[in-house]
Amino acid sequence: MLECLGLEARDCSTYCESAMAIPIGTTARNLETLARWMLAGVVIVGMLCWSMPGFKIWGALAIGLLMVWVLWLLWRTVQADRTIPAHPIHLALIVPVMILIFHLARHGLRQQQDPTLLHGALDMSMIFHFWLLATGVLVSQSLLPRAARHSVVLSLAGAAMMGGAVLAVVWGTSDHARPALGFVGFAGVGVWLTPLWGAAASHDGWPHPLKSRGLRIACLAVAAAAAVMLAWFTPHEAVISLGVLAVVLLLAGLLFPRRRLATLSIACLLAAAAIVGFLVRPRWPEFHGLRVGLFGLGENAFAKISASDTGLAVLAGTVGWVGLVWLVGGIVICGLYLLLGARRGGGGDRGRAIAWTAAAALATCALLSGGGLAIPSVTLAAAFTWGLLPTMLSRPSRRWSGLGVLIGLTVLIMLLGLAPKGGLANWVTFAFGRRDEFLHGCAGFFLALVVAWLAGSRQVKWGLLGMVIVALAGGIGEALQGLLAARTMSFADWVSHTIGCAAAVPLYLLCLGSRCCESPDAPCPKGIYQR
Repeated sequence: MLECLGLEARDCSTYCESAMAIPIGTTARNLETLARWMLAGVVIVGMLCWSMPGFKIWGALAIGLLMVWVLWLLWRTVQADRTIPAHPIHLALIVPVMILIFHLARHGLRQQQDPTLLHGALDMSMIFHFWLLATGVLVSQSLLPRAARHSVVLSLAGAAMMGGAVLAVVWGTSDHARPALGFVGFAGVGVWLTPLWGAAASHDGWPHPLKSRGLRIACLAVAAAAAVMLAWFTPHEAVISLGVLAVVLLLAGLLFPRRRLATLSIACLLAAAAIVGFLVRPRWPEFHGLRVGLFGLGENAFAKISASDTGLAVLAGTVGWVGLVWLVGGIVICGLYLLLGARRGGGGDRGRAIAWTAAAALATCALLSGGGLAIPSVTLAAAFTWGLLPTMLSRPSRRWSGLGVLIGLTVLIMLLGLAPKGGLANWVTFAFGRRDEFLHGCAGFFLALVVAWLAGSRQVKWGLLGMVIVALAGGIGEALQGLLAARTMSFADWVSHTIGCAAAVPLYLLCLGSRCCESPDAPCPKGIYQR
């Protein structure tokens, strides 16, 4: 047989190796595809099912995002890519988190005699909430850029946002959560309508709405029906949504040269309708006599407010005017900065940019409205819309160093270890019947995986050394608990942390080994078996 192929016996092994080789990049592409579709599933299922407060629902959101994040880390490790896509929204989250850390360090690290205090639990809950939000933005921006022209994914996500909000406000939610879900539903209308502006054919083989007039009319009819139903049950949110859309159209009319007069005219009509609606049913944010300082009161603000109050009141009370203005102002500046990138696009690109900017703005309103910070689907909606905002606005994605991910995760784990009560992270763990050791194991696993991604993408010895350092750091952290906080050192917690680090080792080695198995020409990391 070798003679027929013109090969000598000594060339048999080389021929077989070449014939059985996998194309370079196959493993990375498969991991990316798996992570992308898992994230799409989390978004669709979450919008439909996670519209009520509850620790198990928050746990489902955390588990879904963390599973996607694990696949994302494995994909980046195989690619040997130690960067992350830049998103200005992360800068807007930094100052509120720093203020919460200040309040936690000031009041929450030492046990107080007053039994009514929660000893930093609510401060830690908000920090963990912001971390989940930032992680959702990161994975959405990394994994779903193709969704800009993927009509089926966008349609399913928009339908889930509209359908989940409608079902919740009609049958299954309280009056406190209804405003936030109303905004999520209106944001879903924007997501649902986004595929109408797409000049290219969809990537999934389905006919694009612009190619079929009947399908386009059906999409508009569904959006109109959902908007009418949401406006019936959440009229105040409908008025604000009109105002938000008017502002977005006004900015688009000023920035985009084509059809400026028509865009500005529609913006003025919507603004007039919003003003009339607000005059008929005026409603202002309620702060319940809360004294809002420059930097807030941390969790002490919850003596006058609750998590079911507006997100605006919760943020104003906990992080003060400085944190609130930085967050809201940063989001507004982020939207303006990204919207400038859509000026050079075509008509379809600008239409898509307007629709998605309005959806992201309404998701922000959902976070700041009644019960917005207590509902998992609201956080997921904000992460999904913000994460895809640069792509939808045709903004070229810059790259940041992955060290920011390591710093953020390390700070979170240190705070969870030092705080007397871990807040939402602990409550989620206990809701699923797990003990505190499980949380330590997860912390060790994720921190080891991140360190291996950053330190050992090219040389396996540095990745393994980083994992060993992470395991030892767990013991140092346990020792620091007795010195800096009101918690004693637990050897069982260190063992759990080390087991989590050990669980990350096989995944890391498989990632590096898969790169060597793809092709004889594939770059093999130093320390892995060479062919």
